[in-house]
Amino acid sequence: MGNVKPRVKSSDVLLSNVHGAMGPLLPALFESPVMGVALLDGQFRFQAINGALAAMNGFPVSSHIGKKLRFVLGSSAATVEGIVRQVLDTGEPIYNLEVKAKLPTRLEVGHWVETYLPIRDVENRVTQVAAFVVELTGFKNFEVSLNHIIGNLLHVSAGLNTELQFFATSGHSSDGSAGLLPRAIELIDDSIGYAKSISGLSRRYISADVPGVQAGVNKADTTIKASGEDWRRMLSAREHEALKLLADCKSNKEIASEMNISVRTAETYRARVMMKLELPSIGHLVRFAVRNNIIKA
Repeated sequence: MGNVKPRVKSSDVLLSNVHGAMGPLLPALFESPVMGVALLDGQFRFQAINGALAAMNGFPVSSHIGKKLRFVLGSSAATVEGIVRQVLDTGEPIYNLEVKAKLPTRLEVGHWVETYLPIRDVENRVTQVAAFVVELTGFKNFEVSLNHIIGNLLHVSAGLNTELQFFATSGHSSDGSAGLLPRAIELIDDSIGYAKSISGLSRRYISADVPGVQAGVNKADTTIKASGEDWRRMLSAREHEALKLLADCKSNKEIASEMNISVRTAETYRARVMMKLELPSIGHLVRFAVRNNIIKA
C-alpha cells in the first residue's frame, strides 16, 4: 500500500502550469461545488473543467475535455466565444457578466453570472481564458414567482380598497365586513412588504464575485430602481396613463371610465403600476408622481 502513487488527473497538470496570480488560486476554485470553473484555449476548446460547471452544461467532465464550446453549448456558444475572443485579444478581464441562454440539454432558458480572466504563459502572452460561472436560474425563477405573488396581493388590495371606499361613501355595511376590510387590507399590505423584503434579499445573492479577484466595471447591476428616467421604460403606454390618473386620486371606477376599460382592468393597471414602481401605497405613488413631474403639487 505504501508504494501506491496518488492518481494525477490531466486537469491537475494543466492547472499546475498556470502562471501569475491565478496560479495558486485556480486549483482551489476547481474544487468548488457551486461555482463552475473552466479553462479554455485560443480555439475555444475546454482544457479543464470542474464538476459544478459540467453539471450545469449537462455533460460529464470527460465529455468536455478537448471539445469546442459549440459542441457543448450549441447555438449559445457564439456569445461565449465572443467574450473569450475579447479577453484573448485585449488581455483584459470581463467581470460578472449576466448571460441568458438555452442550452441543448435543457428545456428552459437558464441565467448565469460569468467572469472571464486572461491566463498568461511564461512569456506573458495570453494563451488561455479562465471562466468562472455561477448559475442564477433558480433565483430568477424564484423572483418571477415572487413578483407574481406581489402582483396578486396588490390586485386584491386594490379590490378591497375599492370595497372600503364604497362602504365609506354609501354608509352601508355588509354583515360587519366593512369593519374587517381595513384589517384585511393591513394584513395584505404587510404581506406585500414581507414579499418585497424577500425579493430584495434574493437579489443580494444574485452576484458572483470570484474569490480573491477584484471586480471591475463589467459587474452587472441586477436591480432596477424607479428613479431618474428608468421608470418610464418600465411602464407601458396604458400604464403611464393609469399612473397619471392614480396620481390625480381617481377611483378605479373613474379610471375605468376615462380609459374606457372595465373596473377590474383598472384595478389590474393599478396593481401593475404599483408593483413595477415598488410603491406600497397611493400616498407613495402621489409623492412619486410629484417628484417626477407627472403632476404638480
